[in-house]
Amino acid sequence: MNFQRFIGMLALATMISLTACQKEQINETVNPTETNTSTGIVTDRSGSIVDVAIGNPNLTALVAAVVKTNSVQFFGNPNFNATVLAPTDAAFAQLPAPFNNAANISAITNPATINALRQILRYHAIAGKRNAAQFANGNYQTFQSTGIPGANQITVSRSIDNNVFINGNTQVVAVDVAATNGVVHVINKVLLPPSQDIAQIAIANGGFTALVAALKKTGLASSLSLFGNTTVFAPTDAAFAQLPAPLNNAANINAITDASTINTLRSVLRYHLVPARVFSPDLREALQAPTNLPGKKVTISLTGGAKVKGDGNATGSNIVLVNLLATNGVIHVIDQVLLP
Repeated sequence: MNFQRFIGMLALATMISLTACQKEQINETVNPTETNTSTGIVTDRSGSIVDVAIGNPNLTALVAAVVKTNSVQFFGNPNFNATVLAPTDAAFAQLPAPFNNAANISAITNPATINALRQILRYHAIAGKRNAAQFANGNYQTFQSTGIPGANQITVSRSIDNNVFINGNTQVVAVDVAATNGVVHVINKVLLPPSQDIAQIAIANGGFTALVAALKKTGLASSLSLFGNTTVFAPTDAAFAQLPAPLNNAANINAITDASTINTLRSVLRYHLVPARVFSPDLREALQAPTNLPGKKVTISLTGGAKVKGDGNATGSNIVLVNLLATNGVIHVIDQVLLP
């Protein structure tokens, strides 16, 4: 290693506050040979996943997080054999302090915050080395281990123009950065694991009071929490207000006693559930998605903006907000109740 390179590495080590008392050491054996000009990421290196990160000037926040959480041995283990989704410094900059840059991350002292950061890092790693060609659409279990069912799952999707997305909103911007113990794909947002299921998200959001009332009235609120990998097209209160009474607001729905009306409402709600994780990049023109209501599908349209249409609707409902991640699936917000 020449003197100039040594000084550069020493400066980086100082910035992320490596000390002699740390039990984990970074093996600085990186040799850049190729750089992606659009992202600034060096895409061909020798060394472990940790070496790849420390040798990339756009991954300093990630390196600081790995050091702060004592995860060097975890990610640098020669037998790791994993796929790591590496957020850039620009990705970390989108987070609130103290997670927004290397200096602030290095200054964290709260043990609970450090542990939370450790689990976030592990949410970016999945077992098995998967190059871009092997990283098929679907669900993958990560190394995150908070004990919340479903919280450790990520979903890979490809858009119409074949861009790769994680959990709908995070794009893979550089692929196949080789390491001796796995492979790194670079992403433009930090992945945050969900902590609430679909029903809990709806209940906590003040814009879905009619939907929550309907879920409770039909008994679906509790069973929905048990569903795995479900997509919900969630109508807002304004969407329910377009329906005739007693389905037009939470108070009227709560007052329903007629068994046949409750059964009809249950069928309508099941028509809003797709038994799979369908993120916005998965949507295609004329896609017909099977719902939780047997034999019934909803139809996707992308012309003039993403819409979803029920068989009983004259027009499609606008999908006004997408990719609200839950432990058991994903929510897309719509402005019209879907009718089977």
